Order: sequence, then C-alpha cells, then structure tokens
Amino acid sequence: MSSSSRLGGAARPRAQHRHSGPSTALAMATAPASRDRPASRDPPPPSRDAGRGKMAVCVAVIAKENYPLYIRSVPTENELKFHYTVHTSLDVVDEKISAMGKALVDQRELYLGLLYPTEDYKVYGYVTNSKVKFVMVVDSSNTALRDNEIRSMFRKLHNSYTDIMCNPFYNPGDRIHSRAFDNMVNSMMMQVC
Repeated sequence: MSSSSRLGGAARPRAQHRHSGPSTALAMATAPASRDRPASRDPPPPSRDAGRGKMAVCVAVIAKENYPLYIRSVPTENELKFHYTVHTSLDVVDEKISAMGKALVDQRELYLGLLYPTEDYKVYGYVTNSKVKFVMVVDSSNTALRDNEIRSMFRKLHNSYTDIMCNPFYNPGDRIHSRAFDNMVNSMMMQVC
C-alpha cells in the first residue's frame, strides 16, 4: 500500500533535493540578503595588471606660444601644483629642443623622454612638428611603466590632438573642449590597478 493511499488522498510527487540539510537552509537564508545589498559595496573585480598604479596623474597640451590649451589632473586638490609642474617643465622642453637642433627635424623624433624627476613624480615631454608640446606627469611609485608605454601614450595623445585639429569647428589656438579627447585622456589616467 502506498503512502498516498494510506492517507486517503491523491498521490503527491515528492520533491527530490540533492543537497537537503542544514547547509542548504543556511544558503537559502543568506541568499536574499546578498541580493538586497547595494552594488556599490561590492569590491571591484581584480584587474590583470595588479599593482601598477595610475598611468598618468596630469596631462597637458601647451601651445607653440607656451600657453595651456588643455590641462587635466586626477587629484583635483593638487591641480595648482600640477599647473606649476607643467609650467616649469617648459624650460626643459625648450632646452631639449634646442639641443637636438636639426636632429629633431631630420629624424622626426617627437618624444623628448624624461624631462626631470621629482620626489613624487616624473615629468615626460613630447613635441609635435607644429611645436605644440605635450607634457605628462606620472607618479614616481609606478615602476611598472616603461619608456615604450609612455611613447605609446604620447602617440595616442598626438592622434587625438590631430583629430581635434581636423575638426572644421575648432579654431587652432583655442582651449580644447572635446568629449572624445577627454575620454582618451581619462583612459590614460584611470588605468588604475
């Protein structure tokens, strides 16, 4: 005689659970609580370049006449400090350009390399054929950043600047107000690991 006929009712199928027991009950009790938690409290997933730090903390585009076309820095509370750092680097850029002389024009070497290190930062330079200068300030604690990566970042910056120059609505010499340029600079600055 089956259990359903003993109870006098219709046969009910029994639910078959593989993992029934106290651990399943605990998992079911805690599952809704984890779903109700806001996503902002979850830790960010680890990235593949762990331990690298920020790529750049300040990026500046300086006109031929040495006035800023664009300056962006990540810690906004140190913005004035970065303006000063970029301004003082212009003398070193001019020295390197005059020291290279004809070699700069003949070899088309636009990357100036490390302009000067400070205790907290390293300052790199790049100059275009039209004498527009790019200055990048990098955190000194970032030892994983290599010279060829800095060159690559300057090439991306130069390509984005060229795209702005090709825009018929941009007047050369005006400050740069471009969402695409901002996004590219942000991607260079926010590669935090």
